[in-house]
Amino acid sequence: MMTETFILLAADSTSQVIQSEVLLKDGGVPCRVIPLPSEIKASCGLSIKLQEENLEQALHILKNRDIHMEIYSVEKKGLKKKIDFLSSF
Repeated sequence: MMTETFILLAADSTSQVIQSEVLLKDGGVPCRVIPLPSEIKASCGLSIKLQEENLEQALHILKNRDIHMEIYSVEKKGLKKKIDFLSSF
């Protein structure tokens, strides 16, 4: 069974997630909006999925726009998910 690992960015509002996705894509960061896994408690039901190698560039873009989010690492193997809180900014 294949293991997939990725980063999720979670925010307090849907508009913030959508705005962040636009900023990241405009900045050349491949990402997409996905439903927030139920294991993560946030007031918004959406998150931004991106690959770990793009995290540093994403943080640079979002911090320069004073956007605050939480960062999670996700390891998914079949139907099992391991989600770890990394930090917030």
